[in-house]
Amino acid sequence: MKARTGQRIVVGLGWLGVIAAYFSYTRSRDLSTLEAAEELRGALADNWWGPTLFIAVYTLRPLVLFPAAVLTVLGGLAFGPVWGTIWTTVAANLSTATTYGVGRTFGNPDVAGRLSKLMGSTVDRARRNPFETTLIMRLLYLPFDAVGYVAGFVHLRFLPFLAGSAIGILPGTIAFVGFGASIESLDEGTPSFDLRILLASVVLAVAGTLGSRWLQRHRLEEASS
Repeated sequence: MKARTGQRIVVGLGWLGVIAAYFSYTRSRDLSTLEAAEELRGALADNWWGPTLFIAVYTLRPLVLFPAAVLTVLGGLAFGPVWGTIWTTVAANLSTATTYGVGRTFGNPDVAGRLSKLMGSTVDRARRNPFETTLIMRLLYLPFDAVGYVAGFVHLRFLPFLAGSAIGILPGTIAFVGFGASIESLDEGTPSFDLRILLASVVLAVAGTLGSRWLQRHRLEEASS
């Protein structure tokens, strides 16, 4: 018990440190969210270590509640549709592991059990089917970080959760990266779109939504049979 409390204190202090560093930096330079992302783009563009920096920032992003969508678009803007998708997929999965780890650290089995009673069989079903549950939540585009925090908090099995998340985020990742690859800047002027990439992004986003609806319908049919 003491070891777990100490772990929570260490994680909590580290979290507060990351938040303080981020807000100190952005306030000292008077940067908005988009301006901060655009400044990061400048560091990514012409440096061989750009992908490593991008992945590191994306992995820590949930700790300061920086929007995942903004960095995903930035991935396409900085690296193009192909490498942007590759680096963002790696980064998004590490980011998912971060949120799960934080949720797991601060979660409590007793609290999760009480939550299960309040929500009926929802939490129990999620625990029995972590892969399918996570896949559906991702395809429905539920809040990205909240899914990871809640999964860790209620102690979903990590590997099935991560696998469902990895597959479920692909349509959205490709769509947002494609959008980023079709514009010239995050915060300046009127975007100049590549309509082919933009159209492909829209198609993938719609396909992901339709896929989630099909999975939900299939799951309901199995439950009723």
